[in-house]
Amino acid sequence: MKKYNLLLPIAGKAQRFIDAGYTMPKPLILARNKHVIDWAMQSVDLTECNLIFLVRVDHIYNFSIDKILKQKFGEDITIIKINKVTRGALETCTLARKHIDNDLPLIIYTPDVYFGPVFNPATIPNDADGFLLTFTANSADHSYSDYGTDGIVTNVVEKEVISKEANVGLYYFGSGKMFLQYANEMIDNNILVKNEFYIAPMYNLMIRDGLKITAANTEKLHVLGTPHQFEFFCKRVITRFGDKPVALASDHSGYALKEDCKQILKALGIQYIDTGTFTDKACDYPDYVLQVTKLIESNECSHGISFCRSGQGANITANKVKGIISALCFDEYTAEYSIKHNCANHFSIPSKYVDKDNLEAIIKKLLNTSFDGGRHFTRLFKLL
Repeated sequence: MKKYNLLLPIAGKAQRFIDAGYTMPKPLILARNKHVIDWAMQSVDLTECNLIFLVRVDHIYNFSIDKILKQKFGEDITIIKINKVTRGALETCTLARKHIDNDLPLIIYTPDVYFGPVFNPATIPNDADGFLLTFTANSADHSYSDYGTDGIVTNVVEKEVISKEANVGLYYFGSGKMFLQYANEMIDNNILVKNEFYIAPMYNLMIRDGLKITAANTEKLHVLGTPHQFEFFCKRVITRFGDKPVALASDHSGYALKEDCKQILKALGIQYIDTGTFTDKACDYPDYVLQVTKLIESNECSHGISFCRSGQGANITANKVKGIISALCFDEYTAEYSIKHNCANHFSIPSKYVDKDNLEAIIKKLLNTSFDGGRHFTRLFKLL
C-alpha cells in the first residue's frame, strides 16, 4: 500500500491559453518534446503516491485526457470527472471526497509549475500536520507563507506579499479527513479571496487550532500558468547553452580570443557559427555582433558570445536588440549568475581581462548552469 494520496486538480478552463490561440488543454500543451503535465510531474517523487486526477469532462471527450494520463502514469490512477464550474481550487478538490476521506496523508499539487530539486514527500517532518513548499518571490501573483528559520508557519495569505516565501502550489495535510474538515469550514463560512476558494488560506484555520504547519524552500521554480510564462520557459529555459550552435563574433581586439573560443567549443563537442571578424584588421564591432543577434532571433542559435577589448561595446550592441539579454562575463561567477539569475542568451567577453584558460572555465560554467526562475523571472518580465 502506498503512503500518500496525491490529488491533482487539472480541471481548469485555462482561459488565457484559449484567448492566446491554444486549442489543447493546458496539461497537454507541448513544451519541446514533453507535455506541461510531464514537466510538472517530474518535479515530485511519485513512488509512494496514489495519483488522483480531477479533469474536465469536455477534455475527456474532446482530447481523451483520461487515456493519455493512464498511458503516462499507469492504469491504477484515479480519474474524477468534473462537469461543473466550481468557485476555486479548494472547492474543486472537495469533489474528490470519496477517495480522500480517510487517514492517509494528502498532498495537493497544482501541476502548472516545474521546480527542482525533485521533491520527496518523505522529507516532510513526521510531526507536521501540514506542510507547504515555497520559493523566493516578491510578486503579488502568488500566495505567501510567513515562517522563520525553524520552518514553522505562522501565517498564510493569498495574493499578498507578506514574506519572501511564495507557495509553489504543493500542499500537504496529515490526512484527507483533516483537509476536508477545514475545507468544509472555509466553504461553510464563505472564506473567499477575490471571489474564489483558495487552498493556502486554509492553513490559518489549522494554525488557529494549534496544529503544526511547516515549510521549506525549493531552489528553482518555473511557472507555466500563463502563455507568456509558458513561452518564455520553452524558448529560454528548456534550451540550454550548447544545445544549439553557439553564434560567435568579435572585433579586431577580440579576434584572437574568439579563435581560442572556437578551439574550446570544438574540444567540448559544441557546434558554433562564426560571424566574424575573420582578421585582426580594425573594424566596427556592431557589424558582427548584430549578426549574432540575428542568428538568435531566427532561432538558428539559442546563445551567442561576442568579444571586444572591454566587452562593453559588444554588450551595449547586443542589449539594443529586443529579445536579447546580454551579460558582461569576465570570470566564472559572472558567467554563472548571468544565467542563474538573468537568463542571458548573449555573453560579452573582454579580451583585455580574459585569457584562454579563463575562457574555458567560463564556457564550462555556462554549460552547467540553469535559470532559477521564480523572482528572477518576475524581474525579467518587467524588461521583456
